[in-house]
Amino acid sequence: MKAVESWALFEGIGYIDPKFVEEAKSPLKKEPAHPLWLRKAGALAAAFAAVLAMLFGINGISPAFAEGLPLVGEVFRHLNSLGANAPTYGGLVQAVGASGENGQYKVTVDQAYCDGEYIFFTLILSAKDAELLKMTQLNTLESSEGGAPGWDIQINGVSPGYTGLPVFQRKGRCFESSLLQVTLPKPVGNGAQLQVDITLGNLLGVPEEAGDKGSQLLSSQPVSLSFGLIANTAYTQKGLAQAAVDGLALHGWNSSPSKFSVTLAFPYFGPAGVAAKARAEDGTDLGEDLRESGDLEGNGYQMGDNAVQTCSFIGPPDNAEKVIVTVYAHQSSEQVFGEFTIDLKGNQASITNDYQKQGLQHMSIAAYAAAEKAKQETAGGPPPPTGSAPPNA
Repeated sequence: MKAVESWALFEGIGYIDPKFVEEAKSPLKKEPAHPLWLRKAGALAAAFAAVLAMLFGINGISPAFAEGLPLVGEVFRHLNSLGANAPTYGGLVQAVGASGENGQYKVTVDQAYCDGEYIFFTLILSAKDAELLKMTQLNTLESSEGGAPGWDIQINGVSPGYTGLPVFQRKGRCFESSLLQVTLPKPVGNGAQLQVDITLGNLLGVPEEAGDKGSQLLSSQPVSLSFGLIANTAYTQKGLAQAAVDGLALHGWNSSPSKFSVTLAFPYFGPAGVAAKARAEDGTDLGEDLRESGDLEGNGYQMGDNAVQTCSFIGPPDNAEKVIVTVYAHQSSEQVFGEFTIDLKGNQASITNDYQKQGLQHMSIAAYAAAEKAKQETAGGPPPPTGSAPPNA
């Protein structure tokens, strides 16, 4: 994992809500540390704490100067999350600042971006009611038909394909949300204008001394807000580069600031399909396959059929030239079916073996699938369960 310099935290969006700056003047009660949504652990968290301390100190000396500082641009960073490298793409993440409020709290959309397939955004909740400041975490529920209003979101008047629920962690005198990922009802092109309408209904809180009490209902008065967003697909790439090794074939790739994906074909050996990891050539970890499409069960494959699987990872950082995808039977396996190094600039793919530097060995997926098929025929049973180990692993 690459180190993150504290000065890099100031890169990004030039906006700070003046109210947050004013609130920073007040004494802050020490709170347990919670990781910012999409913030990398360790060095990044420490750097962010140092930046906040510096910001509040500057505010006490010169509020006007503090109000002019750019908003923290690294709020999107968090290992193994879509969009983790989005801040490295110039002009992609946008400051928003739209807000809505009731008598107990105010919610502000902090930062957002759309890459044509997803919308990502963060929220800041400012408490008006002192009861909220007794909580370490706030959350809400999905809206239910005929029930109390909960979390609801519309994109251009249409419900999205997927949206997560916000979870707010206490940060001094306000609460910061987890990163919210919204799958658009359908992909849009570059420059498409999107209207995002949000309703936050029942608000629940977890007290500092929760014990067995769990969450408490704090507010049932809905808060609504809207903001506009322009899709930016300028960084999206699609390649048809192909390569194959011992029955494992790469049939193309897609790359965006949010996600990198490859399409693989291989002889079917069970519903789990293959496991995979990816990294940029400079060592940036793009994580394991996110399994967005689930496993292969339900596709009607029989043992030995040619199966097709799409593997998705975190999008590479801007200016990444190559991505390396390593394919296994399962994540704990020490045997590798194949490794593809994909040249994003030249749209070429090659077979590599960098995994051997880690002491891993190559195994033919064709031989593995044949062995699994023979085992099934001998046992007379169904395909092996998800995550089964390869022979001699």
